[in-house]
Amino acid sequence: MSSHTRSSHSQAASRRTFLKQGTALGAAVALPSLTMRAAANNNSKVRILHVGVGGIGGMQRGQLRNHPKVEFAFLSDVDTNALKNVGRQLPKAKQFSDYREVFEKHLDEFDAVIVDTPDHHHAPMMTRALAAGKHVYGQKPLVHQLDELRQIREVLARRPELHTQMGNQRACFTGRMQAVEILKRGQLGKPVEAHVWTGTVSRGHYFDAPWRELPPAKPTPAHMNWKLWNGPLQKPMPYTDDIAPRRWRSYWETGGGQLADWGCHLIDLLYFAFDMPDPEAVVTNTMRPSNDSHSAYNQSTITYPGGKGFARDKFVMYYNDSGINPSWASLGLPHMREGANRTLVVCTEGTLLLEPGGGMKIFRKGKLVNNEPKPKVAPRHHWHDWVENILGNKKPLWTPFGIGSRITEPALLATKATRFPGQELRWDAKNYRFTNHEQANKTILKRNYAKGFEPVSA
Repeated sequence: MSSHTRSSHSQAASRRTFLKQGTALGAAVALPSLTMRAAANNNSKVRILHVGVGGIGGMQRGQLRNHPKVEFAFLSDVDTNALKNVGRQLPKAKQFSDYREVFEKHLDEFDAVIVDTPDHHHAPMMTRALAAGKHVYGQKPLVHQLDELRQIREVLARRPELHTQMGNQRACFTGRMQAVEILKRGQLGKPVEAHVWTGTVSRGHYFDAPWRELPPAKPTPAHMNWKLWNGPLQKPMPYTDDIAPRRWRSYWETGGGQLADWGCHLIDLLYFAFDMPDPEAVVTNTMRPSNDSHSAYNQSTITYPGGKGFARDKFVMYYNDSGINPSWASLGLPHMREGANRTLVVCTEGTLLLEPGGGMKIFRKGKLVNNEPKPKVAPRHHWHDWVENILGNKKPLWTPFGIGSRITEPALLATKATRFPGQELRWDAKNYRFTNHEQANKTILKRNYAKGFEPVSA
């Protein structure tokens, strides 16, 4: 072996040791491997670690596999059946049950991480990846706890060179981009108030019944590593198919109910269109507080400072689940039968009603307008734009984590306030605490994490 080869091997080993130690300390700093490779080879690919390969993960891979410079290098999932199934499609990708093992043993071998897991895993995984210098694509809602907003933002502030994208693909639908432009340019005047509502919280494909206690445990299937599925939870959830693989969304410790699950797809319009300030108060009315599972028929009022750019000194968003429509008569609008998951923005010169897929209705003086001009918008590819930025090709990103955390914030406030129905909680967004409710500060801001799954601190 030549001295040059020995030197190269020694340097590589030293770097691996440094990175492993850094990760163990919760502050790994990875060199920009992709940038270095790309400088020497224009054919370099973005190597991805995909955590959580089932469910929504299939959509991510489907959108990214047709990008010529994407390589799925590692797959991680607590379900070995899911790993095997995806592994048949991606035979070159290395498979791991525990994503932490990939960080400890293969940190030099991937450039980006996709997090497609239940909500309670988001912050530990995303902060670890960001601290290690990895670009991140993460599912919505961005985090599960209000204090995790702080944790994500602090790590991001240390790694401004990294490219992030929250799983808010609907923002790139043509109709939704047009709605943003209509509101942003003041086509309907200044914003007065907003009404947002989600669907019914009931037992189905993704949700379990509201106010339900934890279901009795069932034997854990051999293909499922349930300890890893619980991960950050100090008090593990029982295994049952009422929780995994999908209905975890209904439970307090793992999901955010309809309010948090759909919030980012609906509230985003306000944040893209207006210079939204930090929310200052939330009150959620419900029939009874959330328990092990989330409540239903939640009607939340989130208040923002108004003033410049807004029609009033306060801007209020009324955010409901269970398909609760606003009062059309009080808004001066004709009675409508609108389905779930809608965003209604009342402005001084008109009102805009937006569907998740981008379908839009505009009202002026209480009447539906059929000839409202719609601006031209450039097409965007939610997933490919993220990759192109990683490759050094600047593309607009609709929902990087900076704004993704801001969109997640009101959805979490509405959700967490269901533990204190009818009580106004005054929110200090800069210090991540409630100013008027110490019990809320003690119970709904943060969680204690199981050892080995703590978010990486800045």
